[in-house]
Amino acid sequence: MANEMTKWGVGPKFTLYSAVYCIFIIVLTTRNNPSFRMTFVPYPLLASIGIILILMGIPFYILSLVTVMRAFKAGRLVTGGVYGMCRHPVYAAWVIFFVPGIVFLINSWIGFSAPMVMYLILRALVKEEDGYLERTFGAEYLAYKEKVPAVLPIGWLR
Repeated sequence: MANEMTKWGVGPKFTLYSAVYCIFIIVLTTRNNPSFRMTFVPYPLLASIGIILILMGIPFYILSLVTVMRAFKAGRLVTGGVYGMCRHPVYAAWVIFFVPGIVFLINSWIGFSAPMVMYLILRALVKEEDGYLERTFGAEYLAYKEKVPAVLPIGWLR
């Protein structure tokens, strides 16, 4: 585990591993399209849900990214705003909003395995970022980590 981390964190690895799986799912869906369609729900409803998820994800993602980039540059730990909902909202935007939204738009029930696999990939990779943040911010990060979940933005429920 490196003592230093770039502003991108584990993002490049997460993107690479997730993209490989998502490409596999897209190829599988396009080759077997009729058998993977969600025929029990009208497509206009699926498309609407997909668009809503993507539109909800855009501000969540942008706010998360801008906030963490500013904090990284300033050497600060961010614990409020979207970071009060989950510790890794940049990645959460992809797992919770963007990829499920795309799955609804391409109408593929098997596509829902993609955000699940991405979540598992993220849980494995994010340990590296957590370690870096613990070494950098010590007790402040440990207290934050104790209160706020890693990926699922449920911190606001508390």
